[in-house]
Amino acid sequence: SMVEPKIGISWRPIPASTVVIRAGYGIYPDTSVYQNIVLEMAQQAPLSKSLSVDNSAACPLTLANGFIPCSAVTSQTFGIDPNFRIGYNQEWQLQVQRDLPWAMQMTATYLGIKGTHGPQEILPNSYPLGETNPCPGCSSGFVYETSGGTSMRNAGELQLRRRLRSGLAASLAYTYSKSIDDDAYLGGQGHTIASSGQTQSANLTSPTATIAQNWLDLRAERSLSSFDQRNLLSAQAQYTTGQGIEGGTLLSGWRGRAFKEWTVQGTLSFGSGLPETPLYPATVPGTGFTSIIRPNLTGASIYTSGSSTHLNAAAFAEPIGQWGTAGRNSITGPDQFSFNSTLARTFRPHGKTYLDFALESTNTFNHATFSSWNNYFGNALFGTPTSPNAMRSLQITMHLRFQ
Repeated sequence: SMVEPKIGISWRPIPASTVVIRAGYGIYPDTSVYQNIVLEMAQQAPLSKSLSVDNSAACPLTLANGFIPCSAVTSQTFGIDPNFRIGYNQEWQLQVQRDLPWAMQMTATYLGIKGTHGPQEILPNSYPLGETNPCPGCSSGFVYETSGGTSMRNAGELQLRRRLRSGLAASLAYTYSKSIDDDAYLGGQGHTIASSGQTQSANLTSPTATIAQNWLDLRAERSLSSFDQRNLLSAQAQYTTGQGIEGGTLLSGWRGRAFKEWTVQGTLSFGSGLPETPLYPATVPGTGFTSIIRPNLTGASIYTSGSSTHLNAAAFAEPIGQWGTAGRNSITGPDQFSFNSTLARTFRPHGKTYLDFALESTNTFNHATFSSWNNYFGNALFGTPTSPNAMRSLQITMHLRFQ
């Protein structure tokens, strides 16, 4: 007898890729600003004695007598607006997420942040270099804090992520953002962008504050935020050996024991430079404060090429008789790059004893990256790189666990 061959065809519909859309809005007050205010007020009379005054022939300061109230300089160093208001952020976010083949996932995120009532710091009754004091009887030499600052940040991120499959998990994210403000602390009110790829933030309570150059023109302080990084590319990858059939999961014997369960991790970050402010190293007249006055712009190109200096000194001039015309955060610093890696494995000698091994490497490529340029006009090193990152370092850790 003959049996006719049969061909069977089965068909199963493939579900369409799911698209997930998320959106949100929130208002976040920042009461942490009180911390800096309390610390500053604790240094004022009657709790303590403080004075900010520039040493000169007309006002000689010595170790024996360092608290000479010269002319109109006040015996206080900090004051606050009686109508000071707590700042807050309005944040809105839109995220679109979609699954892709091969355990891939793509996410697009937009984040907007608007800050209101941000802190601003001024030096009352100060005046430009080379000018006469317009109000000799007025108090000066102290910082006065108000809450009229505003800020705005827009950021978009596109991320491609591979979920853990056959021992491999990875993510690649690109962020394009812009932040503008006229706030005092780090140039912004605690702006944060947090997503599955990376996080950028600025802390409102940082002790590093920006005092306005001209206390009568706070609009001139509006510029890019000091943490504004226009482009940022970040990547993370992790692979564990012996996962999946093609990855050696069926490998046995001593070869399998030696090869399996090693985990290799790598983290890469590459971004554009952060803004810097060109400064003129002189004391603000009528005060003891420095690193506040900015130079004048001459109209020449700010950047140079083919030389050891990256900033053109000819683009700036001394600000005599007026406040400097160079903008706050008007210089772009050097590009940022980092790559760190880790090799780890957990050994099981016997029973419930475990030995964790890790080899960690920071700056694996030993690539020199500088945090900023020398931004003091008139300095012999103006425009040269400063503060390089740490050289490559390797660290081995072993942790024995037992039950």
